[in-house]
Amino acid sequence: MADTNTYKMVYVTSPTQQPDGNFYYVDYVPSYVPVEYPKTTDPIPAELQGKIAKYDWQTSEWIDSQIDPTTASITALQANAAVLMLQLTTIKGTLDGLQKQISSLSHPEQTTTTNPTANTTTKEG
Repeated sequence: MADTNTYKMVYVTSPTQQPDGNFYYVDYVPSYVPVEYPKTTDPIPAELQGKIAKYDWQTSEWIDSQIDPTTASITALQANAAVLMLQLTTIKGTLDGLQKQISSLSHPEQTTTTNPTANTTTKEG
């Protein structure tokens, strides 16, 4: 019977650069699960450390993508910033709506219509 308590590290490869700048992400699968495309257990060679590695399925090896790591980091940061700005805009809109609801619940007299002539007095002379 297969050992179901051990896991192996696999690289889930991608033909396009991911938001973090890499062409893969690391995952863990049970040791008895067969590894098939787009996953590989081939380790990234030491000579590619500090570079943006990409798995070449034609040759079944890791290659240098020739993408500058600094540029990849900046691109990833820009993508993350765009997502965060969208989330911030959504949160601000929700907050504005909640503040209006709280205001209407806290000050119900401001939301009712009053007769402006009801409080006027006339001076008889």
